[in-house]
Amino acid sequence: MKKLLLVPFIIWNLHAQNFDTFMQNALQNSPYLKANALELKRASEESKIIQRYKNPTFSLETSSFNPDVGESASGYRGAISQPFRLWGVGTAREKLGTATQEEAKSTLTLKRAEFTRDLSLLYINYIKQSSLVLLAKEELKIAQKIANISHERYKAGTIAKTRYLLAKVDVIDAKNRLNEKKADKLTSYWTLLALSGEVDDVELEEEYKFVRHTKATLQDSAKLLFMKSSQKRAEQEVELNSNKIEWIDIYAEYEKEPDQSIARVGVDIPLAVFNTKKEEKRIASLKVKQSQYLIKNQTTLLLTTFKRLNSEVKVLNKVLYSTRELYTSQKELLNMYEDGYKIANVNLIELQSIKNKMINTREKEIVLQAKIDTNIVLYNYETGEYNE
Repeated sequence: MKKLLLVPFIIWNLHAQNFDTFMQNALQNSPYLKANALELKRASEESKIIQRYKNPTFSLETSSFNPDVGESASGYRGAISQPFRLWGVGTAREKLGTATQEEAKSTLTLKRAEFTRDLSLLYINYIKQSSLVLLAKEELKIAQKIANISHERYKAGTIAKTRYLLAKVDVIDAKNRLNEKKADKLTSYWTLLALSGEVDDVELEEEYKFVRHTKATLQDSAKLLFMKSSQKRAEQEVELNSNKIEWIDIYAEYEKEPDQSIARVGVDIPLAVFNTKKEEKRIASLKVKQSQYLIKNQTTLLLTTFKRLNSEVKVLNKVLYSTRELYTSQKELLNMYEDGYKIANVNLIELQSIKNKMINTREKEIVLQAKIDTNIVLYNYETGEYNE
């Protein structure tokens, strides 16, 4: 019978998806990331708009001449004009177009890194909730074992009925906690799937080792790269708006009158009197200045974050190690007390107290591991490990 029961478990394990595969599928299939990827095409088209030439203008008209003496006659006029960019403006627009595309690329990189970070954090929570369910099952198993021993001792007349009822109540409490943990696990599971964009149920492995990115550098931070690309675009806007005049119109026209024909060629040059683009230049300059401050602030934040994460993970690992040692000792002590309770050498309250302390220690260990994994994910995100 036991061999038959193992078969579904083995089959389930074979179909369970590890986190690396789950992450890769999410990165490839997420509608959110696909929507953000369209920013590259949008930026490419915007770059073309920035660099494109203006259309020529063609005009055609007819005229009616009515002299005071003589017959009426008609004439016509045709003209064509073409805006031309001044020297240097084309280069400035090309640079702005390139900067626009680079900003879109860095935006996509940032969104992808944030998506990887958030999905990893949700998976960490899912692992934590799964571990807490297993712990709740273990607690229920111990509580039932104690209740069974209490029942035997009650029938033998070695303990009062209140002690037996107390053990039964502990079993009910353990069942309630197990159901609560199962509900929390379901919530974490569906939240994880919702972000990944997965619509079908996916069996996930419930353990994973997160590894810190060893080549840490500030310059690879996705957010910092995005902010620098935004600054670069603002700088190109300043350069473009430094040109008070960008376009001149060159025109040619031919006019036919009853007694003469006229051909004209000329140029229309706008005079930068009222519109000198100084406001546009100031706005772009303010954007550059703002970007500089924000980049400086973000750099400071990254430095402090690195120091905090590095110090935290060292302390957390020490606490985790001592917690595991404590749990092992408490589990050994619980087994000894269970044996003593069977032969009526141990009080029920003492046994349950040791059991509760052991469960709390194990829960603390689970939470500590989740904190360490969270620390690793945040560190990897800040150091550019999740950049595309």
